[in-house]
Amino acid sequence: MTEPQREIDEQLGGAIRALRHERGLTLVKLAEATELSHPFLSQIERGRARPSMRSLFLIAEALGTTQQELLAAVSPGTSRDLQPQRGDQAATVGLTRGGARLLLHDDHVDVTEFIDVGTDWEDYFLHARHEFLYVTAGTLEVEIREHDAAESTFAVLKPRDSIGYPGNTLHRFRSADPAPTSVIVVHSGPPAEHTPHEQPEEAGSDTAPDRLGSSPP
Repeated sequence: MTEPQREIDEQLGGAIRALRHERGLTLVKLAEATELSHPFLSQIERGRARPSMRSLFLIAEALGTTQQELLAAVSPGTSRDLQPQRGDQAATVGLTRGGARLLLHDDHVDVTEFIDVGTDWEDYFLHARHEFLYVTAGTLEVEIREHDAAESTFAVLKPRDSIGYPGNTLHRFRSADPAPTSVIVVHSGPPAEHTPHEQPEEAGSDTAPDRLGSSPP
């Protein structure tokens, strides 16, 4: 690991720790809220372990924020400041596989690039704003479970393909390509009115390394 990447890992961990303290949560309480293990969260906060895309989402949810707010803490220059953000200068936050790069962050829209998306299905994501996916490399398989729908909708996206869905829609995606898959994710608009969902029984994996009681990667 390079020194700049180590610094980014530590900055992300520090941002999570600072927000946890601000919320008055112990690591034990955060572990309970996220169903991630206490040792794994401790290592993330110290910059010695990296979260998965799903783990970062769970941490953000438990802290009352978003993935993009956490990424913004280590991604200066992502607002509309009329200055170009060079690809070799933008901070890439390392995940357990690939990385995330916040390209734009303001009150109306967040644009995030996920690089080398994992090939395993993780648990569903559920958030309040509209989401738009644009594939830049590889092949992305997307599963969408609309409210009260009996079955999921699946889509396979190739480079330059895209798809969008409203807030409060259960969704998840994975790479369906042996080559690295990258995707631009855009969250936009006001939060949708919250609609309770039940996680489908088949969602997720009992063998995920960062679940409660498991060893961190």
